[in-house]
Amino acid sequence: MRVLSKQGLAASALCLLGSTAAHAELPLVGIIAQGRAVIDLRARYETVTDNSKTLDANAGTVRARLGYDTGYWNSFQLGFDFDQIWSVGGATYNSTRNGKTAYPTVVDPAMTALNRLTLTYASDFDTKFTIGRQRLLIGNQRFVGNAGWRQHEQTYDSLSLVNTSIEDLTFTYAYLYRVNRIGGPAIPVPSNTAASLTGLANYFKSDSHVMDAVYIGVDNLRLEAYAFLLDFSAPGFATAPAQLTATSRLSTATYGGRADYSIALAEDVTGKLTGEVAHQTNYANNPLSISLNYWLGEGSVTYKGLTGLIGYEVLEGNGTIGFATPLATLHAFNGWADMFLTTPANGLKDFYLKAAYVLPADFIEMRSLTATVFYHDFTTDNLTQGIGSEWDASLELAVDPQTSLLAKYSAYRGAGAAFGGFPDKSIFWLQLAYKY
Repeated sequence: MRVLSKQGLAASALCLLGSTAAHAELPLVGIIAQGRAVIDLRARYETVTDNSKTLDANAGTVRARLGYDTGYWNSFQLGFDFDQIWSVGGATYNSTRNGKTAYPTVVDPAMTALNRLTLTYASDFDTKFTIGRQRLLIGNQRFVGNAGWRQHEQTYDSLSLVNTSIEDLTFTYAYLYRVNRIGGPAIPVPSNTAASLTGLANYFKSDSHVMDAVYIGVDNLRLEAYAFLLDFSAPGFATAPAQLTATSRLSTATYGGRADYSIALAEDVTGKLTGEVAHQTNYANNPLSISLNYWLGEGSVTYKGLTGLIGYEVLEGNGTIGFATPLATLHAFNGWADMFLTTPANGLKDFYLKAAYVLPADFIEMRSLTATVFYHDFTTDNLTQGIGSEWDASLELAVDPQTSLLAKYSAYRGAGAAFGGFPDKSIFWLQLAYKY
């Protein structure tokens, strides 16, 4: 299936640019004055103990994301920002680019990189078009997101549109030409060297389509349907057979739907039920034959600031490959220790519990204090083998609308080599953030 060719994309972009370019001379001062500065600062300390490594990782990093979004002129808007990331305190961790492979991996390499550059057109028919390097957040980001936990986020060289012409219905479409991953800009190296294997982590060449529709026209009910047609190839300089095969195996077609229903149970008590199903097949140049399912069930109850949640998520596996979600904001799912960024070949079942409490704003002379605890129990889908459990906990203080302080801990306990070979792993984070 090809929704829109590359030639069609170019023609569409030229039409958009030409449709209003002759209307007026660009009033630069007014557009800049009506815009918004992008100032996103984040300092983080992360320490990792991984039983598969001989040394512990200690990563001190500082991220400054700076840019500007202009005001609109004749329905056009320009936006951009850059990431400057520094490694401080000795960089005793494997950033994926510094060669320190004896340490656990923390994918926050030092870099200077263009993060976002977009031209947006807000049309008169309730459709907003965006072309350029952009951030895509689809639904809860289980399938398409920005991986925003890392210092350099995942972005997409893409043409996207969001249409709201039908009441209570939002339709999103995006054509993805390139996926810019969290490892930062690619560093071309000879393909016959071991270093070329890092190319896979930097970006994907893509001929992919993302479609998502959300309907909220029924009280307390949110309905979502989606289709993700992902066609990936390795970077042009990455020609090692292992790279080409690994990349093409991520080319999949996924179709699914989700429903969220909220209900008032009593005074100050609300409940929420969520169900989601999806089916995935091989697509484009994928050499495998794939027919795998995904499903999710969740229920939660909230009383004032206290929330309790129980959930069960299944990503099937066939013994060769598991249900793939390569564009997801993966850190938000299946535990903060990031043990299952790639679904195991035998699939994954995740039974989890969550408790969260937001202290009232008048409890302290700050904006809010949020405590969160997760428990995960993991088994494989195929063969139903236990592959470990995990506790996650965080405490976040919102000092004001712009400033926050976060302490966060994750402890994964594996089930040994006989059941998949997942080693014990623990991580502690301390983070200070400011966002204007």
